[in-house]
Amino acid sequence: MTAEVMAANDTHWDPALSKLIASLKEAESLSNDQEIDFLQTLLESKELNALVNVHSKVAKVGRDDRLAPILSTSGMIMCEVLEQLSQQCHLNEDCREAFHLLQKPHLQSLLYAHDAIAQKDFYPHLPDLPIEMDEDEETIKIVQLVKSNEPLVSPGSDKNFKNILYMSGWHNH
Repeated sequence: MTAEVMAANDTHWDPALSKLIASLKEAESLSNDQEIDFLQTLLESKELNALVNVHSKVAKVGRDDRLAPILSTSGMIMCEVLEQLSQQCHLNEDCREAFHLLQKPHLQSLLYAHDAIAQKDFYPHLPDLPIEMDEDEETIKIVQLVKSNEPLVSPGSDKNFKNILYMSGWHNH
């Protein structure tokens, strides 16, 4: 079936996904049918293949040294320049224009976004765990659900959502 699905689609399948699907076929005897069917459906989905292709392209661009930022403190430098320009604004029209441009919120946001990307500060910062926690207490898993305009669980997909939770270890023992 894997070869049929891949041949029927004109998309370029990622070699890693193809290898996973082949490994899944070999491991069918080691697991139950429901888990195998779920994983096979997931691995053969066009959406996952497209996501893996996008990830591969982004990772490839991310390794390109020509695109690496030269510095990650452009926001700080902008503040220093603003301080210097503020002392010269009354003397020179060009200084006044540069000062007003650097005060624009859109330009400042652009520079701060550049710094966040250059510092690879992509993820939210989680609070530290309390120091007074006992070692015998259960661990806490912090989960961040990001929702766009799509519902997290749509009607009829409740079964698949439960499968995901079960396979990821988030079920009650």
